[in-house]
Amino acid sequence: MNQTFSFQRWSLLIGQHWAENRKRYLLSIAAYASLILVWFVFVMMTDDSDPLATGLQQVTFYFSVIIIGPFYASQFFSQLSSKAKGTNYLMVPASSLEKLLCSLFYVIIFFPLVLIAAFYFVDTLAVFIANVSHPGYNGVVDHQGLLLKAKVANVFYSEQANDRQAFYYGTLMFFALQSAALLGSVYFGKYSYIKTAITLTLVFLLFALVINTFMKSIMPSGYMQATFTKYIFYSGNNFNAGRMVQLPGWVGKSIEFLILYAFPPIFWTATYFRLKEKEV
Repeated sequence: MNQTFSFQRWSLLIGQHWAENRKRYLLSIAAYASLILVWFVFVMMTDDSDPLATGLQQVTFYFSVIIIGPFYASQFFSQLSSKAKGTNYLMVPASSLEKLLCSLFYVIIFFPLVLIAAFYFVDTLAVFIANVSHPGYNGVVDHQGLLLKAKVANVFYSEQANDRQAFYYGTLMFFALQSAALLGSVYFGKYSYIKTAITLTLVFLLFALVINTFMKSIMPSGYMQATFTKYIFYSGNNFNAGRMVQLPGWVGKSIEFLILYAFPPIFWTATYFRLKEKEV
């Protein structure tokens, strides 16, 4: 049998993880649904006009994903912080690759699907309650002469092109954050969520500082950064006449690819070797 990856072993590992954490997951889902429902009810009690506007529903969903997602990922390998639990986990007859793929299944696939299902269940219920009982949706006419009704928001699509682009970049950021938090859960011992958040913040600030210092050292005075690869130079106080300097297209494409797509695979690879190191 293949010692690196076996689909049978991997499926059994997924089933084992669910069996061991099923009660905690179900309670967490119920708690999340309850909190979202309480939030929507609170908004309906304090807003007399349009409490369940599309924007509010979308912001609620994205905020919960960004906050809860990395927290869940940062707890996935929490048993490794305990010597007894960590020893039991490392003795599970599965390879490092299978454990990594199991974590990716729950963190990248399982979590978003469950969160989306829970959110839409509560959101649909809240919209129904609002349309039945809230005064802002009972006989109120909008600017088009139509009855104002709360509608379940589509959090994955918008008529505005900028919003669709933001959703695309937000999805990529979600994968990167989940992957970083997963790495933090196997790298740090206790308080992995806080330590990962601090580490990411420091790395981002250091990167921005290095780039800014480096560009100031090689660029002449009077430049302004238009994009990551485009710079505009002004002569004197004439801000209407400037010369643009741009890096080669392939450099810009390479940097864009690295920033958008490279971080999750890098974090996954680091997580794999960290797990492998712990099992040696």
